[in-house]
Amino acid sequence: MTARPMSTSMLALMICASAGGAWAQSSTEATLEQAARAAAAQKATSAEASSEPAVIEAVEVTGSRLQNGDVTADVQVITAEEIRARGVTSVEELIRTLPQNVANVGALTNDRAKGPLKNRTAPVSRLGALGVSAANLGGMGAGNTLVLINGRRVAGAAGIEDGFVNLNGIPLSAVERVEILTGGASAVYGADATAGVINFILRRDFVGATLTGQVENSNNGADNSSVSLFAGYSWRGGNLSGTLSHSRRDPILNRDVGYVTNDYSSYYGGNPNYDRRSFAQGLQPGVIDRSTMAYDPSTGGLVNNAQGLTVRPGFTGRPTMSDMVTVGREALPDFVPKYAGNETENTSLSLSFEQNLTSRLSIFANGLYSRAKNTQEIEFSRLSINLAPGQYYNPFPAYYFSSFQPGVTVYYNPKAEVEAGILPSGNISNTYDSWNFNTGLRYRLGENSRIELNYTTSQSESDGQQMVFGNLVDLRRNSASPTGVSCYNFMLANNRYAADVRPGIQDAFDRQCRALTSADPTLAFNPWKSTVDGGGSSVVDFYYRDAREDRSSRLENYDIQMNGVLKTLPAGKVYYAIGAEYASDGVDSSEVKVKTGEAVDRDRYAYFGELSVPIFGPDYNRFLARSLTLTLAARNDTYETYGAVGTVNKVPIDQGGELIFGENTFSRTTPSYGLRWEPFEGLAFRAKWSEAFQAPPFTQLFDVQGSSTFNTTIFDDPLFSCIGCISFYPTRNAYTAQVVRAPNPDLRPQTSEQEAFGLTWRPKGRLEGLAVDVAYNHTVIHDEFATLQKLLTLMPIAEVLKIEQFYPRDATGRIIRQQNQIFNILGSEFASINYEISYLWQTEWGTFEPRLNVLDNLMSEQQAFENTAKISTLGSILGPDEYKVVGSLGWYYHDLSANIWAYYTPSYQNDYAITTAAGIISNPKDQQEVDDFLTFDMTFAWQVANNTRLNVAGRNIFDAQPPFVVVYNLPYDAARYNAAGRTLSLELQYTF
Repeated sequence: MTARPMSTSMLALMICASAGGAWAQSSTEATLEQAARAAAAQKATSAEASSEPAVIEAVEVTGSRLQNGDVTADVQVITAEEIRARGVTSVEELIRTLPQNVANVGALTNDRAKGPLKNRTAPVSRLGALGVSAANLGGMGAGNTLVLINGRRVAGAAGIEDGFVNLNGIPLSAVERVEILTGGASAVYGADATAGVINFILRRDFVGATLTGQVENSNNGADNSSVSLFAGYSWRGGNLSGTLSHSRRDPILNRDVGYVTNDYSSYYGGNPNYDRRSFAQGLQPGVIDRSTMAYDPSTGGLVNNAQGLTVRPGFTGRPTMSDMVTVGREALPDFVPKYAGNETENTSLSLSFEQNLTSRLSIFANGLYSRAKNTQEIEFSRLSINLAPGQYYNPFPAYYFSSFQPGVTVYYNPKAEVEAGILPSGNISNTYDSWNFNTGLRYRLGENSRIELNYTTSQSESDGQQMVFGNLVDLRRNSASPTGVSCYNFMLANNRYAADVRPGIQDAFDRQCRALTSADPTLAFNPWKSTVDGGGSSVVDFYYRDAREDRSSRLENYDIQMNGVLKTLPAGKVYYAIGAEYASDGVDSSEVKVKTGEAVDRDRYAYFGELSVPIFGPDYNRFLARSLTLTLAARNDTYETYGAVGTVNKVPIDQGGELIFGENTFSRTTPSYGLRWEPFEGLAFRAKWSEAFQAPPFTQLFDVQGSSTFNTTIFDDPLFSCIGCISFYPTRNAYTAQVVRAPNPDLRPQTSEQEAFGLTWRPKGRLEGLAVDVAYNHTVIHDEFATLQKLLTLMPIAEVLKIEQFYPRDATGRIIRQQNQIFNILGSEFASINYEISYLWQTEWGTFEPRLNVLDNLMSEQQAFENTAKISTLGSILGPDEYKVVGSLGWYYHDLSANIWAYYTPSYQNDYAITTAAGIISNPKDQQEVDDFLTFDMTFAWQVANNTRLNVAGRNIFDAQPPFVVVYNLPYDAARYNAAGRTLSLELQYTF
């Protein structure tokens, strides 16, 4: 099998587009069976020419185990040709071009405090989020989008319990095509296919070699380069092929994207709340932050009155209190990091192998390995330290600024030390390895049936470290100490650091303690200096390795399945598939073990079946019933999970408490039903109803602090008055209650229902070449998992306090406990309708294909309980857009082709900085409307010769600037705008 010339490839692409649309090729029975027969005929011809038997192989179909696929499912196919036509250079960029995807997990969004990796029961560490990207179909959450490789499950992102796959572990150079199923597929694959499936089919079955090199230039600094080799070899009854690739991508330069200040007040009518500068960023000489918050009636909120204490620049020696001067807003530091995102170097290898053992039995294997080295530079701008009373450079007596803090907090910017090279640069970095391997046996029982045994093992690992500039020392009152204070660090005192980093942390702590408490001018640190040689100990004492983190996720899967033709009816063949599956998966990371105490895993047992029955067909049809097919699928999953639920006698785990373990078992059968009706040739309707089931994640089932308690303050209880019960609030209705953190024994699994309806029209005659597709998806999630903090965003706190499930009361009506547990809320509801139209127009100047895709998101809302309000996230920065529009125009002429793409994002609300309860915004003036946004991409391809191809691509070719919006200090929305800006790439491909 050799590489095809460009013209043949383009012809194949046009045929595919004509048959089903390159964006939404519906996997109908006819097209799949024809494709399978064509592939078999091609192989048979090749085998006959070489006197070799054909390899027994399966037809890969996303969303089904049936040989002809699920004809009622809406499967979209992005071919290798279209991937090139889109001009993308990574899988993450490819998925971002999908209007159905919400890009809220990625390089520039992972640090968002309100993002999906931080706003959770167990926030993902900064090291764990580095180099992680995910798909999120429909905005239902990355954990509800199932990502497959060659139709098989793979391990989730290292140490992240959601189970979503890290897209950065899939090299684009190894991808042959991508199949996307929108709507639920849990009846086929299991729990995490609620929102849909993205299946990456890797390149294979190739004879020869193709070498590809690519360079990409970004006007915002994010340059990229890559080289890849795809090669294959065949022999009698077998073949081996694979890809080897290497790429490197630079980080984004903030100044080039317009991030040049943290003072955004001028954009908001002078509102000082949007001046994100702070004395906490540090000055040189150092500064004591004496800023206060005051109510501003003009804005309806609190305003920061910036004020600081420092010494005059150039001051030398030991200051006294009289040397301190007051500075205001004019002195606020404005620190903007040089880079955004990380630098990445990625190497990957994929292999595919097939071999006939007999005329009926074959063995197959495929695997993918990827290693990414991610580095994110940290520019040191601040050091927060507590100078002890009596420290040589501290002019203030004990408890001068606070009755709780004996020392004085100073913020120091080491600008002079950085410029002199005395302070090394900081960074966080990790090496991210991901691999998966699948092997199996396939036995052909007869002409139409086969049995298959599969084994899959997959793992993702991240080994990272963090070099930081910071202070490890807290000061505590200690009457036995000569200075009246002692140095303290909670993590060291409670043995919370890993064994391999603890000695280094202890050494840094000891040096810092000496620098912050010593009365010796050579040993004490001087934060009041303006130059490197201003006296005192070295600032390098505060540079240390903060963390080393090993994270992993693993998956092991066995399954056996049989499929084929059960019976042939007058209307066609009855296809079936049955099978069973066992899987074991687990995660190991610092944030998970904070809750679970140790690495955790679970076992899953499943059995499944599918059936496709033709009622009418080509040889048996009636008026308005050219074809009618019914499908049925069902899957039973049983999850068994074992973990810690507390400690014996409530002794804390860090004080030697003995863990108490518990086991959870969840089981459910999830069905799906579908039909496809073709009243006459060219017009087809489909409908599908399905259910899904998801067992609670590890951190929602287990908690090593589950038997521990502490106190909290209950304010403004609507059912109990206790004014003056707390002396600190003499006029406030406030009292204390106990907080319980135990796992919820009544936690129910999350369930959902999906319904999908679609229409496909491929007219004949004068309109031949026209393709129209309409798809409606509706998902309702029940018993959604939530925290008490989440509930407070959905309901007024006064109403939450009335719910005894969370706040049980004694006989007098007083709250006795706050149940700080994971619980079930009513759930969420999502709905969308997707319109797509394309036309294949052939002229003497070439073939043109205009195409338009409009995604209309109808609903994205969440509700706590039956009698509470529904809260919508539609058209907001944290939710899906109200609609998305993608248009393109393709041109194909002999060995030339060109494509232009347009991506339109409508205006939406910036709700990142607002506070909401039950849909009521407490600070409505801080909600801003973000302008709409339009970008254009363009690609050009030229098949120079049979073995040489040239591709040129430009993304955001007019360098459209993103609409201004403040999100986590960035002046743009990184989830909707590709901060690489305008990129131009050149790719050369040579086949030999």
